[in-house]
Amino acid sequence: MKKTLQVVFMVVIIAVVGVVVVSEGGAGPSDPARIAFADMQKVLEATKDWNTLNTDYQKDMQFYQAQLDSLSKEYQDLVASGASQESLAVKQQEILTKKSQYEQTLETTYNAKLQVIMEQVNKRIRDYSTFIGIDMVISSEVVVYGAPAYDVTDAIIEYMKGFQK
Repeated sequence: MKKTLQVVFMVVIIAVVGVVVVSEGGAGPSDPARIAFADMQKVLEATKDWNTLNTDYQKDMQFYQAQLDSLSKEYQDLVASGASQESLAVKQQEILTKKSQYEQTLETTYNAKLQVIMEQVNKRIRDYSTFIGIDMVISSEVVVYGAPAYDVTDAIIEYMKGFQK
């Protein structure tokens, strides 16, 4: 959630800077800026690293879910055996603690890996934009209207395919 807010904040800042640069009273260059937009989610999903990350995440999630299922089975066995309320409460707390630990592990691990992938994607977008002469690429999420000619999503994806292993 915090990461999402940071991304939205950065996108809004970039959009504001873009508006200032292209406005008549802006302090930008005398030539209008060349601005394009891209569907960042589509670009991200087109990368091999993103797909690998999602596959790994699903595997880890299944592993942790199996661990929780095992603990739940132990709890059900305790209930069936007529265990005391105290024993049941201890097992419930163990399940909740493990669930929280697993969620934290997944979030920490995969947010760090996602950050690395996003940095690579952003670098490729900067390289592509510099190469073809685009001054600014804005996320399509903040574009109210953009002519299809300014959507560089597919071009960026094609450019990035050359860097995938």
